[in-house]
Amino acid sequence: MWIDFSSKKIIPSSLFLTKKNKEEYFWKKAIFSFLKNWYDNKPILSLTSGTTGIPKIIFLRKKHMYERAVKTVEFLKLKKKGIRGLLCLSPDFIAAKMFLVRAIIFQWKIYCIPPSSNPLKNIKEYFDITSMVPIQVFFSLKYLKNIKIVLIGGYSISNFLEKKLQNISTICYATYGMTETSGHIGIKKINGSNKSPFYKSFQDVILSIDNRNCLGIFSPSCMDSFVQTNDIVHMISKNTFTWIGRYDNVINSGGIKIIPELIEKEISTFIPYEKRFFISSIPDKILGEKVILIIEGDPFLLHIPDTIFNGKKKFYKPKNIFFISYFPSNLLEKFKRKEITKKILKI
Repeated sequence: MWIDFSSKKIIPSSLFLTKKNKEEYFWKKAIFSFLKNWYDNKPILSLTSGTTGIPKIIFLRKKHMYERAVKTVEFLKLKKKGIRGLLCLSPDFIAAKMFLVRAIIFQWKIYCIPPSSNPLKNIKEYFDITSMVPIQVFFSLKYLKNIKIVLIGGYSISNFLEKKLQNISTICYATYGMTETSGHIGIKKINGSNKSPFYKSFQDVILSIDNRNCLGIFSPSCMDSFVQTNDIVHMISKNTFTWIGRYDNVINSGGIKIIPELIEKEISTFIPYEKRFFISSIPDKILGEKVILIIEGDPFLLHIPDTIFNGKKKFYKPKNIFFISYFPSNLLEKFKRKEITKKILKI
Protein backbone atom coordinates (compact mmCIF):
# COMPACT_ATOMS: atom_id res chain seq x y z
CA MET A 1 0.00 0.00 0.00
CA TRP A 2 1.51 3.32 -1.12
CA ILE A 3 0.78 6.56 0.70
CA ASP A 4 2.03 9.70 -1.00
CA PHE A 5 2.21 12.52 1.54
CA SER A 6 3.32 14.96 -1.16
CA SER A 7 -0.16 14.66 -2.64
CA LYS A 8 -2.77 17.20 -1.57
CA LYS A 9 -5.28 14.41 -1.15
CA ILE A 10 -4.64 11.41 1.07
CA ILE A 11 -6.99 8.61 -0.04
CA PRO A 12 -9.73 8.07 2.58
CA SER A 13 -9.07 5.06 4.76
CA SER A 14 -12.48 3.54 4.05
CA LEU A 15 -11.34 2.65 0.51
CA PHE A 16 -8.63 0.41 1.94
CA LEU A 17 -10.49 -1.32 4.72
CA THR A 18 -11.83 -4.55 3.27
CA LYS A 19 -12.25 -7.56 5.55
CA LYS A 20 -10.93 -10.19 3.12
CA ASN A 21 -7.88 -10.66 5.35
CA LYS A 22 -8.44 -10.06 9.06
CA GLU A 23 -4.80 -9.31 9.93
CA GLU A 24 -4.35 -6.95 6.99
CA TYR A 25 -7.61 -5.19 7.86
CA PHE A 26 -6.49 -4.40 11.41
CA TRP A 27 -3.01 -3.41 10.21
CA LYS A 28 -4.41 -0.87 7.73
CA LYS A 29 -6.99 0.31 10.24
CA ALA A 30 -4.21 1.04 12.77
CA ILE A 31 -2.30 3.13 10.22
CA PHE A 32 -5.27 5.22 9.18
CA SER A 33 -6.52 5.55 12.74
CA PHE A 34 -3.18 7.14 13.66
CA LEU A 35 -3.30 9.44 10.62
CA LYS A 36 -6.83 10.50 11.49
CA ASN A 37 -5.76 11.35 15.05
CA TRP A 38 -2.70 13.22 13.82
CA TYR A 39 -4.71 15.41 11.46
CA ASP A 40 -7.42 16.33 13.97
CA ASN A 41 -7.24 19.59 15.93
CA LYS A 42 -6.30 18.05 19.27
CA PRO A 43 -2.77 18.87 20.54
CA ILE A 44 -2.23 15.57 22.35
CA LEU A 45 -2.10 11.92 21.26
CA SER A 46 -2.59 8.92 23.54
CA LEU A 47 -0.26 6.01 22.85
CA THR A 48 0.48 2.67 24.49
CA SER A 49 3.88 2.04 26.06
CA GLY A 50 5.35 -1.09 27.63
CA THR A 51 6.44 -3.65 25.06
CA THR A 52 7.62 -6.28 27.57
CA GLY A 53 5.68 -5.40 30.72
CA ILE A 54 2.17 -4.25 31.53
CA PRO A 55 1.00 -1.78 28.83
CA LYS A 56 0.35 1.78 29.99
CA ILE A 57 -1.16 4.81 28.29
CA ILE A 58 1.27 7.64 27.46
CA PHE A 59 0.13 11.10 26.39
CA LEU A 60 2.40 12.91 23.92
CA ARG A 61 2.17 16.41 22.52
CA LYS A 62 2.07 16.51 18.74
CA LYS A 63 4.42 19.49 18.74
CA HIS A 64 6.99 17.38 20.62
CA MET A 65 6.63 14.53 18.15
CA TYR A 66 6.96 17.05 15.34
CA GLU A 67 10.19 18.48 16.77
CA ARG A 68 11.67 15.03 17.35
CA ALA A 69 10.84 14.00 13.78
CA VAL A 70 12.48 17.13 12.37
CA LYS A 71 15.68 16.57 14.33
CA THR A 72 15.97 13.01 13.07
CA VAL A 73 15.42 13.94 9.43
CA GLU A 74 17.87 16.81 9.67
CA PHE A 75 20.48 14.46 11.13
CA LEU A 76 19.92 11.93 8.33
CA LYS A 77 19.94 14.69 5.66
CA LEU A 78 16.63 13.54 4.19
CA LYS A 79 14.93 16.92 3.81
CA LYS A 80 15.10 16.89 -0.01
CA LYS A 81 12.00 16.22 -2.12
CA GLY A 82 11.08 12.80 -3.45
CA ILE A 83 12.12 10.67 -0.47
CA ARG A 84 10.76 7.13 -0.63
CA GLY A 85 10.29 5.22 2.60
CA LEU A 86 9.34 1.68 3.53
CA LEU A 87 7.15 1.14 6.60
CA CYS A 88 7.41 -2.49 7.70
CA LEU A 89 6.98 -2.19 11.48
CA SER A 90 3.73 -2.58 13.37
CA PRO A 91 1.78 0.72 13.49
CA ASP A 92 1.01 -0.08 17.14
CA PHE A 93 4.48 1.00 18.21
CA ILE A 94 6.21 4.36 18.47
CA ALA A 95 8.85 3.58 15.83
CA ALA A 96 6.19 3.20 13.12
CA LYS A 97 4.19 6.19 14.34
CA MET A 98 7.27 8.44 14.23
CA PHE A 99 8.10 7.10 10.76
CA LEU A 100 4.66 8.25 9.66
CA VAL A 101 5.15 11.66 11.33
CA ARG A 102 8.44 12.17 9.43
CA ALA A 103 6.70 11.20 6.22
CA ILE A 104 3.85 13.65 6.85
CA ILE A 105 6.12 16.61 7.69
CA PHE A 106 8.57 16.12 4.84
CA GLN A 107 6.03 14.84 2.31
CA TRP A 108 7.59 11.46 1.70
CA LYS A 109 6.08 8.75 -0.43
CA ILE A 110 6.00 5.57 1.62
CA TYR A 111 5.20 1.97 0.88
CA CYS A 112 3.46 0.24 3.79
CA ILE A 113 3.58 -3.54 4.24
CA PRO A 114 2.33 -5.72 7.13
CA PRO A 115 5.07 -6.46 9.69
CA SER A 116 6.92 -9.74 9.18
CA SER A 117 10.36 -11.17 9.95
CA ASN A 118 11.37 -11.01 6.27
CA PRO A 119 9.83 -7.76 4.94
CA LEU A 120 12.01 -7.32 1.82
CA LYS A 121 11.62 -10.84 0.44
CA ASN A 122 9.27 -9.93 -2.42
CA ILE A 123 10.12 -6.25 -2.85
CA LYS A 124 12.14 -5.01 -5.83
CA GLU A 125 11.71 -1.28 -5.20
CA TYR A 126 14.49 1.07 -4.03
CA PHE A 127 13.92 3.07 -0.85
CA ASP A 128 15.79 5.92 0.83
CA ILE A 129 14.92 4.83 4.35
CA THR A 130 13.24 2.20 6.48
CA SER A 131 13.05 1.26 10.17
CA MET A 132 13.46 -2.35 11.32
CA VAL A 133 14.02 -4.52 14.36
CA PRO A 134 17.18 -6.72 14.34
CA ILE A 135 15.43 -9.95 13.31
CA GLN A 136 14.04 -8.20 10.23
CA VAL A 137 17.49 -6.89 9.35
CA PHE A 138 19.00 -10.38 9.64
CA PHE A 139 16.50 -11.96 7.24
CA SER A 140 16.83 -8.98 4.88
CA LEU A 141 20.64 -8.98 4.59
CA LYS A 142 20.75 -9.99 0.91
CA TYR A 143 18.07 -7.42 0.01
CA LEU A 144 19.39 -4.41 1.95
CA LYS A 145 21.26 -3.14 -1.11
CA ASN A 146 17.92 -1.66 -2.19
CA ILE A 147 17.75 0.53 0.94
CA LYS A 148 19.95 3.61 1.48
CA ILE A 149 19.44 4.01 5.25
CA VAL A 150 18.17 1.56 7.86
CA LEU A 151 17.26 2.62 11.40
CA ILE A 152 17.50 -0.39 13.73
CA GLY A 153 15.78 -0.37 17.10
CA GLY A 154 13.49 -2.24 19.47
CA TYR A 155 16.19 -4.26 21.19
CA SER A 156 19.97 -4.76 21.12
CA ILE A 157 21.92 -5.85 18.05
CA SER A 158 24.00 -9.01 18.46
CA ASN A 159 27.73 -9.14 17.70
CA PHE A 160 26.94 -11.63 14.95
CA LEU A 161 24.52 -9.31 13.14
CA GLU A 162 26.77 -6.28 13.58
CA LYS A 163 29.62 -8.15 11.87
CA LYS A 164 27.33 -9.09 8.98
CA LEU A 165 26.40 -5.42 8.48
CA GLN A 166 30.04 -4.47 7.88
CA ASN A 167 29.84 -6.08 4.44
CA ILE A 168 26.91 -4.11 3.02
CA SER A 169 26.67 -0.64 1.47
CA THR A 170 23.46 0.32 3.29
CA ILE A 171 24.01 2.92 6.02
CA CYS A 172 22.90 1.32 9.29
CA TYR A 173 22.10 3.18 12.50
CA ALA A 174 21.21 1.69 15.87
CA THR A 175 18.67 3.87 17.68
CA TYR A 176 17.82 4.35 21.34
CA GLY A 177 14.48 5.69 22.55
CA MET A 178 10.99 4.88 23.76
CA THR A 179 7.39 6.05 23.60
CA GLU A 180 7.92 8.56 26.42
CA THR A 181 10.66 10.32 24.41
CA SER A 182 8.69 10.38 21.13
CA GLY A 183 10.97 7.75 19.66
CA HIS A 184 14.74 7.76 19.57
CA ILE A 185 16.83 10.38 21.32
CA GLY A 186 20.18 8.72 20.62
CA ILE A 187 21.72 7.18 17.53
CA LYS A 188 24.95 5.45 16.51
CA LYS A 189 26.33 4.44 13.11
CA ILE A 190 27.24 0.77 13.20
CA ASN A 191 28.85 0.17 9.81
CA GLY A 192 30.94 1.92 7.14
CA SER A 193 33.10 4.95 7.77
CA ASN A 194 32.63 6.97 10.97
CA LYS A 195 30.95 4.04 12.74
CA SER A 196 30.85 4.35 16.50
CA PRO A 197 30.46 2.06 19.54
CA PHE A 198 28.59 4.85 21.35
CA TYR A 199 25.10 6.29 21.15
CA LYS A 200 25.15 10.04 20.71
CA SER A 201 22.12 12.00 21.82
CA PHE A 202 20.63 14.90 19.87
CA GLN A 203 21.71 18.38 20.96
CA ASP A 204 18.38 19.19 22.64
CA VAL A 205 18.59 16.14 24.93
CA ILE A 206 19.95 16.29 28.49
CA LEU A 207 21.23 12.97 29.89
CA SER A 208 21.96 11.93 33.49
CA ILE A 209 22.47 8.74 35.49
CA ASP A 210 21.16 7.74 38.93
CA ASN A 211 22.86 5.70 41.67
CA ARG A 212 22.10 2.49 39.73
CA ASN A 213 23.87 3.88 36.62
CA CYS A 214 20.48 3.97 34.90
CA LEU A 215 19.86 6.62 32.26
CA GLY A 216 17.69 9.70 32.86
CA ILE A 217 16.42 11.75 29.91
CA PHE A 218 14.99 15.22 29.44
CA SER A 219 14.50 17.47 26.44
CA PRO A 220 13.09 21.00 26.92
CA SER A 221 11.89 21.07 23.30
CA CYS A 222 10.41 17.59 23.03
CA MET A 223 9.34 16.43 26.50
CA ASP A 224 7.06 17.74 29.26
CA SER A 225 8.84 15.91 32.05
CA PHE A 226 12.00 14.04 33.00
CA VAL A 227 12.07 10.29 32.28
CA GLN A 228 14.04 7.93 34.50
CA THR A 229 14.70 4.64 32.72
CA ASN A 230 15.82 1.24 33.98
CA ASP A 231 18.50 1.06 31.27
CA ILE A 232 21.99 0.59 32.70
CA VAL A 233 24.47 2.66 30.69
CA HIS A 234 28.08 3.74 30.74
CA MET A 235 28.38 7.49 30.16
CA ILE A 236 31.31 8.43 27.91
CA SER A 237 30.53 12.15 27.89
CA LYS A 238 27.51 14.33 28.62
CA ASN A 239 25.88 13.29 25.34
CA THR A 240 27.42 9.87 24.52
CA PHE A 241 26.85 6.51 26.19
CA THR A 242 26.94 2.76 25.74
CA TRP A 243 23.88 0.68 26.59
CA ILE A 244 24.71 -2.22 28.91
CA GLY A 245 21.43 -3.82 29.96
CA ARG A 246 18.21 -3.57 31.93
CA TYR A 247 18.25 -3.12 35.70
CA ASP A 248 15.09 -5.26 35.86
CA ASN A 249 17.10 -8.24 34.57
CA VAL A 250 20.10 -8.03 36.94
CA ILE A 251 20.93 -11.37 38.63
CA ASN A 252 22.47 -11.59 42.12
CA SER A 253 24.36 -14.89 42.20
CA GLY A 254 26.40 -15.50 45.33
CA GLY A 255 26.67 -11.76 45.95
CA ILE A 256 27.90 -11.11 42.38
CA LYS A 257 25.67 -8.79 40.35
CA ILE A 258 25.40 -10.11 36.80
CA ILE A 259 23.94 -8.27 33.83
CA PRO A 260 22.39 -10.90 31.50
CA GLU A 261 22.75 -8.79 28.36
CA LEU A 262 26.55 -8.80 28.72
CA ILE A 263 26.62 -12.61 28.72
CA GLU A 264 24.18 -12.75 25.81
CA LYS A 265 26.50 -10.52 23.76
CA GLU A 266 29.46 -12.80 24.55
CA ILE A 267 27.78 -16.10 23.64
CA SER A 268 25.66 -14.92 20.68
CA THR A 269 28.34 -16.03 18.18
CA PHE A 270 27.98 -19.66 19.29
CA ILE A 271 24.20 -19.90 19.00
CA PRO A 272 22.48 -20.05 15.57
CA TYR A 273 21.06 -16.59 14.87
CA GLU A 274 17.60 -17.90 14.07
CA LYS A 275 17.44 -19.31 17.61
CA ARG A 276 16.10 -16.82 20.15
CA PHE A 277 17.70 -17.10 23.58
CA PHE A 278 18.37 -15.21 26.78
CA ILE A 279 20.16 -15.47 30.11
CA SER A 280 18.00 -15.71 33.22
CA SER A 281 18.16 -17.18 36.72
CA ILE A 282 16.35 -19.59 38.99
CA PRO A 283 16.48 -19.91 42.81
CA ASP A 284 19.47 -21.76 44.27
CA LYS A 285 19.99 -22.85 47.91
CA ILE A 286 23.65 -21.82 47.95
CA LEU A 287 23.94 -18.94 45.45
CA GLY A 288 20.50 -17.40 45.98
CA GLU A 289 20.12 -17.24 42.20
CA LYS A 290 21.95 -19.31 39.63
CA VAL A 291 22.52 -18.30 36.03
CA ILE A 292 20.71 -20.30 33.34
CA LEU A 293 20.48 -20.14 29.55
CA ILE A 294 17.07 -20.49 27.89
CA ILE A 295 16.83 -21.25 24.15
CA GLU A 296 13.72 -21.36 21.96
CA GLY A 297 13.12 -24.50 19.92
CA ASP A 298 14.08 -28.16 19.95
CA PRO A 299 17.18 -29.25 21.91
CA PHE A 300 20.51 -29.34 20.04
CA LEU A 301 24.14 -29.84 20.92
CA LEU A 302 25.62 -26.52 22.03
CA HIS A 303 29.30 -25.86 22.66
CA ILE A 304 30.39 -22.59 24.25
CA PRO A 305 34.18 -22.48 24.81
CA ASP A 306 35.24 -22.29 28.47
CA THR A 307 37.61 -19.45 27.50
CA ILE A 308 34.53 -17.19 27.35
CA PHE A 309 34.22 -17.56 31.12
CA ASN A 310 37.82 -16.97 32.23
CA GLY A 311 38.76 -14.96 35.33
CA LYS A 312 35.92 -13.02 36.93
CA LYS A 313 33.64 -14.16 34.12
CA LYS A 314 33.55 -17.66 35.64
CA PHE A 315 30.47 -16.53 37.59
CA TYR A 316 28.72 -15.76 34.29
CA LYS A 317 28.72 -19.34 33.02
CA PRO A 318 25.18 -20.78 32.84
CA LYS A 319 24.70 -23.64 35.30
CA ASN A 320 21.89 -25.15 33.22
CA ILE A 321 20.53 -24.89 29.67
CA PHE A 322 16.79 -25.16 29.06
CA PHE A 323 14.99 -25.47 25.73
CA ILE A 324 11.48 -24.03 25.42
CA SER A 325 9.35 -24.79 22.35
CA TYR A 326 8.02 -21.23 21.97
CA PHE A 327 8.74 -17.78 23.42
CA PRO A 328 5.63 -15.65 23.94
CA SER A 329 6.47 -12.23 22.50
CA ASN A 330 4.94 -9.02 21.24
CA LEU A 331 4.86 -7.51 17.75
CA LEU A 332 8.36 -6.08 18.20
CA GLU A 333 9.66 -9.61 18.83
CA LYS A 334 10.54 -8.68 22.43
CA PHE A 335 10.11 -11.89 24.37
CA LYS A 336 8.79 -11.89 27.91
CA ARG A 337 11.74 -13.07 30.04
CA LYS A 338 9.97 -13.35 33.39
CA GLU A 339 6.97 -15.19 31.96
CA ILE A 340 9.23 -17.70 30.20
CA THR A 341 11.43 -18.22 33.29
CA LYS A 342 8.33 -19.00 35.38
CA LYS A 343 7.61 -21.85 32.97
CA ILE A 344 11.07 -23.24 33.71
CA LEU A 345 10.29 -23.30 37.44
CA LYS A 346 7.21 -25.45 36.76
CA ILE A 347 9.16 -28.03 34.73
